[in-house]
Amino acid sequence: MKILKNTLITLLALLVLLSPVIAVGTIIAATPRSFSNTIYGELDDKFSRLTSVEEDKIIVVGGSSVAFGLDSALLESLAGMPVVDFGLYAAIGTKAMLDLSLAGVSSGDVVVIAPELDAQTTSMYFSAEHMLPAVDENYLMALYLRGNSLLSLVGGAFSFAEKKLSYNGDIPDPDGIYNVRSFNGYGDIKNGLRPSNVMQLYYDPSTPISLSSEIFDEDFLDYLNEYAAICESRGAKVLFSYCPINEAALTDGSENVRGELEDFLKERLEFEVISNIYDYIYDKAYFYDTNFHLNDTGVTLRTRKLAQDLLIALGKFTVIDTVVPAPELPELDVRYFGEDDENAALFTYKRLDNGAYAISGLTEEGKRCESLTIPLGHEGYKVTAIASGAFSEGVATRVTVTADSNLRNFLNGCFADCSVRDVYIHYTFTEEENKLAPASDFYGINIHVPLGSVYTQHYDWLESSDGYNMIPDIIAE
Repeated sequence: MKILKNTLITLLALLVLLSPVIAVGTIIAATPRSFSNTIYGELDDKFSRLTSVEEDKIIVVGGSSVAFGLDSALLESLAGMPVVDFGLYAAIGTKAMLDLSLAGVSSGDVVVIAPELDAQTTSMYFSAEHMLPAVDENYLMALYLRGNSLLSLVGGAFSFAEKKLSYNGDIPDPDGIYNVRSFNGYGDIKNGLRPSNVMQLYYDPSTPISLSSEIFDEDFLDYLNEYAAICESRGAKVLFSYCPINEAALTDGSENVRGELEDFLKERLEFEVISNIYDYIYDKAYFYDTNFHLNDTGVTLRTRKLAQDLLIALGKFTVIDTVVPAPELPELDVRYFGEDDENAALFTYKRLDNGAYAISGLTEEGKRCESLTIPLGHEGYKVTAIASGAFSEGVATRVTVTADSNLRNFLNGCFADCSVRDVYIHYTFTEEENKLAPASDFYGINIHVPLGSVYTQHYDWLESSDGYNMIPDIIAE
């Protein structure tokens, strides 16, 4: 009788402990699929293709540089094997994509690993915040996650359930290219949607690219080798290639370490590195909206390069034409024909390479202001960026970006060592060429944006969400 009583008490205690998890799981499962129209909604389609192609296939694993940098139909025709594009979003983490890919790896397959060259994507980083909406279409995908990733999902389920409930059935349907309708049946971004470079500086200064071997975490390298061993035990072949790299975004000194990085990877990886990094560093004219996302012409160039590397690695010495002329760079409209407003006198400026101005600091008057508004222009040119340390000598706690602002870039460190706690962004956008790009380090400040605006679902802002608190509380003027 005593044993039965103790058993009942134990079961009751477990039920009490697990009840919040059960309740949250029930809420998540019962609420409508909330991310079907977003970039997250594509993961289920990619997973379905991965697990349904029965022939020997090529699986390319990485982040969004795969989705934005591969023409699978072209690669398929050149390599003579079905292709699975298994890259989606760097914020999910390379580890998670490797884990999920194992669901479809079988004998005769060729797996190409090509992560973005970034300290986050070349580490064991995993984000439950971004993975939960990605598996919202099919929670069975989560069962393929290895290590403690599944536990991380459980830990993030509470806030995710709250987020889903806040939509009240109003499923996000973002404008622009970061919508599930932008993907083709292979999982690539469709051709024709990215004719040219749309970045204000032709590169994104908030995500500089380092070619130092130090960006690779040792645990991640071990994980890659473990992953390759699993695939090879199934009869598959694993290869390493490089993501596309915007030459304009390379950090100082990268020229000197390119060869060192190649040597390092060939020494540390227990599977073949098939590519030369020089073949994947491209002129800015081939890129679209990030330093890793190619435009349509760039996709053709990268796909042909990868096909050539693959064929050589597989012992098929077919020569592929990899000469793809670059498209013209669009002319940037940086002239400002209005008069300097009263806010312009509060700041100091520096010229950018494109001719526009960036705010570099504060005048004596600006240093004394508790609230600052970003001006539209200065001396006949638009003010399009805020540079590192711009507010460090002031007392301002609030910065406002007006609805008609020409600001397009918060450069890294723009809010470093300052008193700013709240940024009110009235400016909004629907088209990629008019977007406002975040810094990678907002130091936890509060970003206030218009209700229902694109910021809450835009790719760039979602990826930087760990660095700030987004508050959609501005009512449209």
